[in-house]
Amino acid sequence: MPSVSSLFTQRLPADLARKLDRTEAAAREALIDVHANLALDLVAILAPRMPFDEAIDRYIETMELDGDEAEPIGTRAVALMDAREVSEDLAREGHRGWGWDWRYATPMGALRYIRRHKQRSDEENLWLELAAARAEETLVTSHIRFAMEFVELMEQHQHADPTRAVAHYVERLDLPELRARMVYQRALARLADDLLPRLPEE
Repeated sequence: MPSVSSLFTQRLPADLARKLDRTEAAAREALIDVHANLALDLVAILAPRMPFDEAIDRYIETMELDGDEAEPIGTRAVALMDAREVSEDLAREGHRGWGWDWRYATPMGALRYIRRHKQRSDEENLWLELAAARAEETLVTSHIRFAMEFVELMEQHQHADPTRAVAHYVERLDLPELRARMVYQRALARLADDLLPRLPEE
């Protein structure tokens, strides 16, 4: 993926720079909502196992979101929950988990508890991995939409070819390396449908 130099960004016309700033701001706001809704999907999956705030924390940890990103996403996720969902979550509190009780107070019982706890942990880890994979696909799709807006804006101003426009978007959003590559490749694949010369039909 080509790098966009600071010299390139310094040469942006003022009108184009303002439009790109607005698009970037819109992308960041939209992505907070995407993350928040994905976190709530995980809340629903893990509802029998843990309270909503812990499930949101697990999402943030799994997606490796840092403090600057994590706080608004966690806040938005909680804000999207309605009062009924919060009440239902609180009502489940006393029925969650496999706590230690008298049935496990034997060597065989303790072994059974350890096995069940490991099975539960393995299952949760699988769910988290699957949820993270689905979240990545959703995030990439959202990023591509805004990357294509960068392409359109730069084409309107005849400022850069589409590949540099996509690279500029990826750099401005400071995407993690793997997600950046996915966004770049898929955006270019979409552009290829329109921009590559058509092969003659046999």
